[in-house]
Amino acid sequence: MRSAKATDNFPYEMSTVCYFEVDKNGDVSQVYHKNKSDRPKVLEAYQRAMNKTTTLYAVWPGRWSSDLFIIDDLDAFAKAFNLI
Repeated sequence: MRSAKATDNFPYEMSTVCYFEVDKNGDVSQVYHKNKSDRPKVLEAYQRAMNKTTTLYAVWPGRWSSDLFIIDDLDAFAKAFNLI
């Protein structure tokens, strides 16, 4: 697993990046972000991550493989989606 914070210019808004969150029980749910109407769901996921009730992850697909990232820069995530 890689760190979004340690990656130069992580593509938070790229449409092919898939976000999901994992709660303390290991339950996984997808975070939708494809259009502006999904903003409330993204905001809720961000707030849960800020409250440390879930952890956000992203899969960034590449040409030959996909990489898993922990979203460990919640400020950058929030700015990319205009949440703050």
